[in-house]
Amino acid sequence: MIILFEDESFRSFLPLAYSRPIFDVRCGIWTLRERIELAYHVRPEALCRSHLATVFGAGRWPLGLLSSSAPLTFVNGRALDAGWIAQLDREPLNTVYVADAGPHVLGAHVLLGARLAPAVASAVFADLLAQRAEPALAELRRFCRVVEVETPLLSFPWDLITQNGAQIERDARTIERLGWRSAAQQPPSAPHVVLHNPEQIYIHPQAQLDGPLVLDARGGPIVIDAAHIEPFSFIQGPCAVGPGALISSARIRGETTIGPVCRIGGEVEASIVQGYTNKHHDGFLGHSYLGEWVNIGAMTTTSDLKNTYGNIKIVIEGMGQVDSGQMKLGCFLADHVKLGIGLHLNGGSMIGTGSNIFGAHFAPKTVPSFTWGGERFREYQIDRMIAVTRKVMSRRKIALTDEQEAMLREVFAFTRGSRAQLIDQAEAAPPPMSADSMALANAEAEALLAFEPAAPDK
Repeated sequence: MIILFEDESFRSFLPLAYSRPIFDVRCGIWTLRERIELAYHVRPEALCRSHLATVFGAGRWPLGLLSSSAPLTFVNGRALDAGWIAQLDREPLNTVYVADAGPHVLGAHVLLGARLAPAVASAVFADLLAQRAEPALAELRRFCRVVEVETPLLSFPWDLITQNGAQIERDARTIERLGWRSAAQQPPSAPHVVLHNPEQIYIHPQAQLDGPLVLDARGGPIVIDAAHIEPFSFIQGPCAVGPGALISSARIRGETTIGPVCRIGGEVEASIVQGYTNKHHDGFLGHSYLGEWVNIGAMTTTSDLKNTYGNIKIVIEGMGQVDSGQMKLGCFLADHVKLGIGLHLNGGSMIGTGSNIFGAHFAPKTVPSFTWGGERFREYQIDRMIAVTRKVMSRRKIALTDEQEAMLREVFAFTRGSRAQLIDQAEAAPPPMSADSMALANAEAEALLAFEPAAPDK
């Protein structure tokens, strides 16, 4: 049995991870959970935070996972590549894999995975259920064999962007093993489709391609699932387009993943769109991540480069402002975010779960979850947000479940403090005008009256 778990670093992905566990965040063609399902033909169980457990996990208290006598294989949800899991399953019982924690924690290791007997697993199960992988690893070191493994791990939100192109290339090799044929072996039947490097282009038999369009895989593989690509589209690899997606005469540049049932137009570069999200109109999206059920209005545009060409900083909840080390970085929109028309987003913008922003030229760089407004902000009432969510999901023939609604209400409750300061500032009364300011305002009003036409005689 394979069991996914989250460790302490889920906090680095807030607010993106408020409404989904790390192992269900897309990077490459698939999420880690989907990658394991495809590779090992089994749906892994999952340990995650209590408010997510009934939607994404095995329940709040999944003690039944320990009832079997078969070995349990635990997998850290921050792992990208799943190839090492097969090697772990061939190791002796009670073997632990660790990985380098990354440059932010020099010399440290994190619990990557473990193959444990149920009796041993029971000693660390409570810690893993509570996202405490560090004490779990310390306990396992006492009586398990420990092996260091090199494999990419996600540590911060921008890792999703910087790792996406390489992960698409790794996932494309799995596509080949799944029996997909390249466009060189099975060219598309649609006319006026220009293929560059067709050996690296994989098109699902049910995909609908309407020429003229260009698929350019000279920079990396292109994988198009059962999607619809409208005329005058340009797609550059490495790129993945998920099932049910619609590409509306768009320019999709390299290192981009479009998840299932998305509507994408305009220009998109080096970005991830999780799924069930609309960016259907013109506007630029670059080096960005969009969660599920996001809607972006026409002409809303993201900046992903500072005029100074300096590193872009981003605010992470609980950590403050962090230097990403990236010169190009766009926005991060959590699940259920809605943006109105014509908004401008600065590089490094972070907008929290369920927020609805409109009527402003520049959106604030950091917007807490469940925030409503533009020039002035207030709390987005949860009943109204749920009502909109039901309407949005029903347009895709999907019902909001009781479990999903309860999860969103829990996120609303424990994020209330994060938006209190922003809302208090917006609702604060303006300072009283000074005598000089009042005199100037009166003079301006009198001057304007002099230019008003006289009232007509009655």
